[in-house]
Amino acid sequence: MHFRLAVLLGLALVTSVSAKTTCKCLPGDSCFPPQSQWNTFAKGLSQPLISNQRPFASVCYNSSSNFNVAECASRSAVQFDPESLIDAGNTVQLINFQDELLSNGTILQCPFDPLPGVVCSQGRVPVYAINATTVVDIQKTVAFASQHNLHLVVRNTGHELLGRAFGVGSVELLVHHMQAVNFTDSFVPTNAPLSTPGQFAVTIQPGVQWGTLYELADQHNRSIAGGFSVGGTVGAGAGWPVGGGHSILSPFFGLGVDNILQYTVVLPNATLVTANAFTNTDLFWALRGGGAPSFGVVTSVTHRTHPNVPFTAAFYAAQADSDDSFLSLITLWNQHHNGMSDSGWGGVWPYFSNQLYLTLVSPGTPPTNPAALTALNSFYNASMQVEGVNVSLAITHPYPSFQAFVHDNLDDTSLGFGLNFSNFHVSGQRAYLSSWLLPRNLTAPENAAVLAKAFVSVPAGTPYMVGGGVVSTVPGNATAVTPAWRGAIADMTIIVSFNETTNASDYLAAQQATHAQIAPFQQLAPIPLGGQYLNEADVLESDWQEAQWGSNYARLLSIKKEVDPKDLLVVFHGVNSEGWDDEILCKTV
Repeated sequence: MHFRLAVLLGLALVTSVSAKTTCKCLPGDSCFPPQSQWNTFAKGLSQPLISNQRPFASVCYNSSSNFNVAECASRSAVQFDPESLIDAGNTVQLINFQDELLSNGTILQCPFDPLPGVVCSQGRVPVYAINATTVVDIQKTVAFASQHNLHLVVRNTGHELLGRAFGVGSVELLVHHMQAVNFTDSFVPTNAPLSTPGQFAVTIQPGVQWGTLYELADQHNRSIAGGFSVGGTVGAGAGWPVGGGHSILSPFFGLGVDNILQYTVVLPNATLVTANAFTNTDLFWALRGGGAPSFGVVTSVTHRTHPNVPFTAAFYAAQADSDDSFLSLITLWNQHHNGMSDSGWGGVWPYFSNQLYLTLVSPGTPPTNPAALTALNSFYNASMQVEGVNVSLAITHPYPSFQAFVHDNLDDTSLGFGLNFSNFHVSGQRAYLSSWLLPRNLTAPENAAVLAKAFVSVPAGTPYMVGGGVVSTVPGNATAVTPAWRGAIADMTIIVSFNETTNASDYLAAQQATHAQIAPFQQLAPIPLGGQYLNEADVLESDWQEAQWGSNYARLLSIKKEVDPKDLLVVFHGVNSEGWDDEILCKTV
């Protein structure tokens, strides 16, 4: 049974006679534009329209019209390579979001290594794709999609963790190839008072990735608060900065949204506008944390840049010989956690299989905060006394810039120390994620034992020490992110991966496992003390409005209804998605 038919049948059972259902126009519907209209539309684009787009692995199916043995071998060889998946507009980083789960438990999918006789299904891969290289391309696409009530999705790098870059029967607006970058030491927002001083900043188009931007910033002798990802594959100009954007530099510079000076954006009515602190101020507020592409398609974002100071990095690795010893180690770390943050450290501390790793950074060599090394060595020395714990690494290492740290530990990881993060990327795999913000009072020493039990209750976790410091100085309603960010020190993240399967129940089991593993942290830090990082949201979170935005949701909803009255850019668990089914195909009012 096709998803939309299942949705409509379900609505018929549960809605009253007074309810009204409206749906997007999908391929095969009488309202969907005929190819002649697509051809006319395509004449106005800078790049050829991609029609009948097929899934990435379709070339490996002998029943597919694009079957090609050589191309199959080529794509198979790069199916787990992040950059290859970014460049291919017909796939995403977490490939479970390519698959359509039907109500009868089957899956419409197109995996590699197909069994004989198996057909490559379209799944959630868009049938049409527009490769935007100009703002006009975006405006024309938005106008065409609005005119015909299409299911429009926006894709940049495909590093999107709720599946919103693809969708059943969708039309894809690909913005990854918009890559312009401009650094300046005198940026003044549009319509700012004449007396406004210029600032160091960089303006980028949506397709720029953090790996590229870190390198360019270093060349301009600047630093920037950006994403932490293997190979720098997270986009710097679209989803990350509109979803809040945490960084291991956030304790020193603030969240990504705290550093955004200006956006240009194509609204759902296809007009191009500028949003900053002086013009379209409500929209500027909403774009700083309200989620992409809910309020429009971002065409540029201007980030504040910072002095390019050296950094001291701390690396730690320890193995416990029993569950009890590991609990003692995590309890000890919790006792030192807030002190480490307050003394000027930020970073990440993954744990799994009774192993704990720290990868932390602090500005300066030695750190400019005089308490930094004292706090670090206090934990190092104490951990070496924990019975049953073998500390194999406890060092600091100087880097001339943040880019140098990124290069050695996220790009060419053979040069780094401690945990090799390149072994843990999930590109080309199936996985679900969740996260929860842990407030300062929960991560305080007096709660060390209670919180440690929650940490060890899950098989693996990746807490990010990205709050506190500058993040905590920003008022909770200054941007659209949940106010819980302003009281948090850590962002606890969970990921549950699973193998290729033909049973939808395996997908649901992974979703439920992810949701269950984050639950202990939600119980310890309920809303409004805790909340969810929008870019690492939980598929099964029922109170998503409060979890993702807290008290800021009401204002976001009002702005969303004003700028997108036709629900063109509604996404799963996005602002004003109430009433829509999970695939954003039909809405019941």
